[in-house]
Amino acid sequence: MRNYPSHIEVADHFYNDSLDLLNRFNYLFNGDSIMFSSIKSRRMKCYVDLRMAMESILKAYTVYYCHADLSGEKLVRQVESYRHHVEKIIAICMEHLPSDELKPCEIFCDKLKDLPVGLRYRLDVMDFINSNESLYYSTIGNDSWIDTLYENIKNLAQYLGVVLSKESKIVSGEELWEIFKQPKYQKYKKKDR
Repeated sequence: MRNYPSHIEVADHFYNDSLDLLNRFNYLFNGDSIMFSSIKSRRMKCYVDLRMAMESILKAYTVYYCHADLSGEKLVRQVESYRHHVEKIIAICMEHLPSDELKPCEIFCDKLKDLPVGLRYRLDVMDFINSNESLYYSTIGNDSWIDTLYENIKNLAQYLGVVLSKESKIVSGEELWEIFKQPKYQKYKKKDR
């Protein structure tokens, strides 16, 4: 008996999270309809979207290729154990990344580990810039770096999207009933006491 969600479902969730974050980044970073109190505040909030998009796509690869043997609560707990450590996640799934995107992804993950995922509040942003000016202007404050990071994540997502689309199929009523009867892990469901 297999528990749900399956590794394909979880990989698909992370893949779609990555796409959503890329779309939001693109809309906010390149659009002019949303006003921010400062350019640096906008830049940092958009960086967090890219940072989370990278984490999501790497988790999608890891779940799909490296954890096909897990499902349900065990799979969810395993993925949660990676937290926000992109440099650790890429180490697990790197052999499954497209070869032309691997080196740039490794370089980005190496930089991202030095850029906290928590850089979303102005207080933190200003303190970070004051303490790490060189790092800020070579990464988050650099349009070329941001654009290239976006492209790397987008390319990783496109590749995995093709792979995941092959998993899509029409399910018979009998198969659907079997899936329905399987135990499903629901992280936020209150347990009976």
